[in-house]
Amino acid sequence: MHCLHPHCPTGNGAESWEEVVDLPLLKVGKLEKLMLLAALNKDFGPLASPAISKPVPTGNAALVSRLLRLCPCLFNQIERPASAEAIVHLCEISLQADITAANVYAAFLVQYPKKETFKFPPLMGSVIGGTVMEMLCSEVLQNEQIPRMSLNDEGWPSWQSQGHMLLNQGKMRELQALGDILIPCAPTNLLISVKTEAARERLLYSANSIEGIGFGFFREPDEFWTKSRMLLFKRMGFSAIYLPDTTHAAIFAKLKEREHENFAVNLNGTLLYRPLHIFGSDMRRVAGRSSFDL
Repeated sequence: MHCLHPHCPTGNGAESWEEVVDLPLLKVGKLEKLMLLAALNKDFGPLASPAISKPVPTGNAALVSRLLRLCPCLFNQIERPASAEAIVHLCEISLQADITAANVYAAFLVQYPKKETFKFPPLMGSVIGGTVMEMLCSEVLQNEQIPRMSLNDEGWPSWQSQGHMLLNQGKMRELQALGDILIPCAPTNLLISVKTEAARERLLYSANSIEGIGFGFFREPDEFWTKSRMLLFKRMGFSAIYLPDTTHAAIFAKLKEREHENFAVNLNGTLLYRPLHIFGSDMRRVAGRSSFDL
């Protein structure tokens, strides 16, 4: 997750606040730029733990929003509900690593409500927790060379075969009932349904007989190991469901005990349930290609 805050702990920020305020994306006028720069230089140095609220550097609400979008570290210093992107970025800082399939569960635990272990916490949490889960999944794809598609001026995604789009943004919002993230793929696009800790019926019915992928931090293996549930997942169009390693291991221990391993397969005859750590490589293998390889 890119952040231009000059004091971003990743070390990949801008050289100075002057460089930030000069960005065309910030859309700041000449006079306002001088006042903004003075405020940023005065109050916005290194991040703190616990977070310390600083005076908002400008009264222009739209400009503050653009600044927060470019510099998500500022949510450690400005008292605003943290964006999903900011939560993911602060998780990266806490892990001292980009978020990949190998550490996404660790990132989930960093931001876990009431047990947060942020190195530099946001002053306020995110309003919509589900969006944070989607952004964690999106960041894994981004770091697996399956980039997020940008939106054009009309709100439509700029399609690319080996990319992904968030269905909670722009003109694609009307399709969000079908899933959370779309990856172009043949013979039908992959729709990823992102959940938190429990599947319930919300996961079961989210594929809608289109090729579905489940992604979540599920902690209740008994939601997955019954024969009827596996048959329903396949009937509803799921090709794969990715779970934390411990949950995945518990499911297969029970399936082995019941001699039901042969039911935990998809329509391609390969594993229906898979550990989270292989999600990225699986998606990279099929993005813009064929889902028959799942």
